[in-house]
Amino acid sequence: MASIHAHEFLSLIGEADSPQSLPQLVALAHRQFGESVRFHTCKLQDLEPEALLAFLIKMEKIVPEQQGYVLNRARVCNH
Repeated sequence: MASIHAHEFLSLIGEADSPQSLPQLVALAHRQFGESVRFHTCKLQDLEPEALLAFLIKMEKIVPEQQGYVLNRARVCNH
């Protein structure tokens, strides 16, 4: 299976109408990209959705809001 760049997943998160919990975001990744999806970033490879989400939280690309997480547009690079 081909690896999906994290930017594609971040775009999906940005389209959400409301904050999403981590399990909801994992389910979104599986619905959109398949159960065996793997992601990559500019620095990391072969990430399962849970590992990607942990990285995105650490890098403040997604931030807590209410009972879930939302895209932090100020921290998303556009390359």
